[in-house]
Amino acid sequence: MVKRCYICGAEGTTREHVPPLAFFPRGFRRDLWTVPACEEHNIGNSKDVEYVRNLVVSHGNCKGTARQLAQGAVLRSFERSEALFFETFQREKAAVNDGQEAAGIRLNLPRFEIVMKAIARGVLFREIGRISDDWDVLMPNSLSREKLEGVSNNRADFANFIGSLPFTSVATPEPTVFRYGRNVFDNRLDIVYLFEFYEGFHAYAWKARSETFQL
Repeated sequence: MVKRCYICGAEGTTREHVPPLAFFPRGFRRDLWTVPACEEHNIGNSKDVEYVRNLVVSHGNCKGTARQLAQGAVLRSFERSEALFFETFQREKAAVNDGQEAAGIRLNLPRFEIVMKAIARGVLFREIGRISDDWDVLMPNSLSREKLEGVSNNRADFANFIGSLPFTSVATPEPTVFRYGRNVFDNRLDIVYLFEFYEGFHAYAWKARSETFQL
């Protein structure tokens, strides 16, 4: 039987880790999840994976395994590319938020979404063997430029709504690196995942289109 790429459905001649292997420090790579992938969708987003991994590991909420990566692979990554370092830690212009001046790191949202959507597609492919698209992604502890400038933003309200949902925890091979919860509405493909990296960094991914399936 021909195995199909979890992204495009072409012949899956390689295996892609879910999440990507770069997220896992050495010593935390036991029995990791993989899905079939074509060559393009195995290595085609490697630069995006490197950027997002470095960004997540550098977040202040992350714990032990993140520090191990920060002192090893991430440090070497920045030593190889000064441009990547400055992109990762590009400061956002300060603005007033809730009466206080606020500024932070400018997130390259397209790169972040590429990686998180690929993880969501890999997780769902593992669960039901289906290729899926139309994912959306949200990082709950980020502030948009509109929020910083005091402009009303429905995305913040949606983040609060997603955060109030109940999630069923799913066992993962290395939970100190990655674990996730699942929320499914009425057994339809309106599914929401809560991803947790390094016991402190959270991201949500959800399906925008409804298709019937059974978990």
